[in-house]
Amino acid sequence: MTATQLFRLAAAAAMAGGLLRIAVAFPLFSDPVTLEWLYTTIDILLLFGLIGIYLDRFERLGFLGLASFGVAVAALSFIGGPDADPFGFSTYEQGALTLAIAMIGLSITWVSRGEKPLGPAFCWFGSAVCAGVLSALPVPQSYGFIGAGVLFGAGFAWAGYALLSARGLADARA
Repeated sequence: MTATQLFRLAAAAAMAGGLLRIAVAFPLFSDPVTLEWLYTTIDILLLFGLIGIYLDRFERLGFLGLASFGVAVAALSFIGGPDADPFGFSTYEQGALTLAIAMIGLSITWVSRGEKPLGPAFCWFGSAVCAGVLSALPVPQSYGFIGAGVLFGAGFAWAGYALLSARGLADARA
């Protein structure tokens, strides 16, 4: 397998994971087993996608990019699996919050280093803002979940498409 093939697979994983994350933001599925499988699939796809997205830019993202990437990988692995609280707190909630913070760090680095396109960074940052703002407003809690999920997924889908365009399509034409 070549590096180009790995980047293409990572791009496809990011796009698929992002689009699935958008889909599950809406209450389309109610079966808990189906939702667990969907979220597990999404977490795996986003993890592989994030690895490719980061590795494509690692030289330009510096220390904050590396730290954010490392925390995001740990958070994605922490939220995978069934919701439980073996430590007296919700591992999913803490992992999701940690992932949001890591993606804010990655977004700040992405923008400050002039990475293109800017859309993924704005989506990831906006996801955290959306969740925080909508949870503070007198609106149903589901609005924050939907808005944050759509923006979070859109950031991955957009970054995956950019990775595919940069690594997959350009190399295929050469």
